[in-house]
Parts: sequence; C-alpha cells; structure tokens
Amino acid sequence: MEQLKLLSTSAILALLIWMAADSLVNEAVTVSVSFRTVPAAGQPDLIVTPAPDVESYQLRVSGPRKSIARIQAAAPITARLQIPDQPTGRHGLRLKDVLQEQWHEFPKLSVVSVDPPLLPIVIDHMVPREVVVLAQQLTLPYEVKPQLQPSSVMVRMRESAVETLSSGGQFPPLDISKEAEKLLRSQLVGQSVSVMVTLDARPYGPDATFQPNSIEVRATLTSMRTTTEIPTVPILLAVSFANFPKAYRAMPRDGGELVTQTIKVTGSTEEVGRLLRGETRAYGIIQLKDEHLADIGSFKPFTPEFQLPVGIELAEKPKPLELKLVDATRPEPTQAP
Repeated sequence: MEQLKLLSTSAILALLIWMAADSLVNEAVTVSVSFRTVPAAGQPDLIVTPAPDVESYQLRVSGPRKSIARIQAAAPITARLQIPDQPTGRHGLRLKDVLQEQWHEFPKLSVVSVDPPLLPIVIDHMVPREVVVLAQQLTLPYEVKPQLQPSSVMVRMRESAVETLSSGGQFPPLDISKEAEKLLRSQLVGQSVSVMVTLDARPYGPDATFQPNSIEVRATLTSMRTTTEIPTVPILLAVSFANFPKAYRAMPRDGGELVTQTIKVTGSTEEVGRLLRGETRAYGIIQLKDEHLADIGSFKPFTPEFQLPVGIELAEKPKPLELKLVDATRPEPTQAP
C-alpha cells in the first residue's frame, strides 16, 4: 500500500512538472493579419482612412504552445486599432508598438515583428465653416430681386476639403441662383412669392452637411412680354339659336374657301411661343345678326372677335374683313367669262 501511494504521488508530481515545463516552453509563429482602424473614444470629429499598400500583413508572435495554437486556429485575423487624434494628413502607424498597447484578443503572446512594419493612414477632421449664400447670376426679370433668409449657413465638412476650396484664405460663397430660379419660374408674376431652396453640400466634399439645409428665397417676378404677329388665324361664323338651322358660309373677294386673318398679339414670351408653335390655339368669330342675314350675297365689312389663350391679348384692333355671305345649301352661280 505504501508503495502504491508513493507511485501515485510520483505520477502526479511528474504530470505537474511536465505541465509546468510545457507552459514555460515558448514557440513562435507567423500569421496573416489585416487591420481595421477606428477613431479613439471621445473623438467624434476624427476621420481615419486606412491607405495600405498591401491587403494583409505578416504578424510574428511568440508565446506558450496553447496560445500559439489558438492564434493559428483563428488565422487569418482582423485586428481593430483605435487611432488617437493627430493632425490632418498622411501618417504611418508603427504596428508593433500599437499592437503591444491595444491587442488583447490573444493574451500571453508577444509581438515579435510585423511585415511591413508601418500601416499608412489618412487623418482628417470634420470642421465647421460659415458659408455666405448669394443669388447673383439671375436671368429672370424681377420687380423685387431675390432676398435670402438666412444669408449665411454653417457647413460641417472635412478639413482637407477646406484647404482645397479656400483661395487666399477666403472661403468661397455659395450661389443658388440656378436652383432658386428653377422654382421661381413657375410662380405668379407681379406678386411677392416665397420658395424654399434645398442646399447641395456635395461640392464641399464627402460627408459635408449644411445647417440649416435650406434657404427661403422671396422675390417678385416681372412678366416678360412679347408682341408679334400670328398669321392665318381661322375665322369662324356664328349664328343665333333662331338661325341655327340655316347654313351659311363666308367668301372673301379672292374666292377662297378658308377665311383667315393675321393678327398682332402681346403676352408673356412663354405663352406667345406656345401659340406660335401650335401648342395653343387662337381663332376669330364673326357673330351673324339678323341684319347680316337679311342681305346675303353682297360684300360687306366684318370685324371678328378673337378668342385667345390665357395671358395673351390683342396688341392692336383687328382690321375688318370684306366678306360675302352665301347660302351654303345652294351652289354659287358660275359667272360668264
């Protein structure tokens, strides 16, 4: 029994000695690792962008066998690195030093080397800048030119973009003429109107934002008017209800079938252009009265009343037309040569 106890004690001691010796034996291994950089806590305005020349790095570590086995099983590895505040620009992180300070995923391991030894990063900061807002490149006619409220806004943008946009230490203003007139063009003329223009922060670089992000623009537009001639406006005949069953037609002296007249109109440039292009219509009406119908077959002067699109009016009184009314149900007698 004493011998059995002695053998058991010896075996346990041998196992403990072996385990202690095994834990004291250090090994080294090289694994592939990539890095994800984030701003350190408490740095909301810091932007860190990695600019590595290689996709993965060769990390050599040493430590106990069990720790070595754990990191080998986890390879390839992505390590998260917190970057403290630094000046805007390009920097190189000495990876061995940073890993020794921050890397706690695999305890009991020592960083022997990292190849390449430096991780290139780009540091930037979000900074506020005041931007004056203008509306100077105007093309529409105004009784009261655009008034902007507010006349300046704050833009939060990258510090590197500030350096790119600034000229001689001056930050460029923002001209919103094009955006404002796109909205004002459809507003009523002759009245004070207000539109909200959303500000586009994209020219100020990635991540840029405005506060506020829109501007109120108040203005009074003047109508752009044009006077021009509209050729071949058709002339229609109208009869009273009592004479409606009767059919008449008008004949000019040249014997043509279609009666038209050239008129001069005035109106907004846009509406006059639509009329010239045939997008809207104008026509004249000759209202036939009983005295006209009592004496048909003779040439008489008739002055049409013209129906015009909204926003267009006659620039001068139309000239009378010399017409002859004929019964449309009877053929016109042929004149002897």
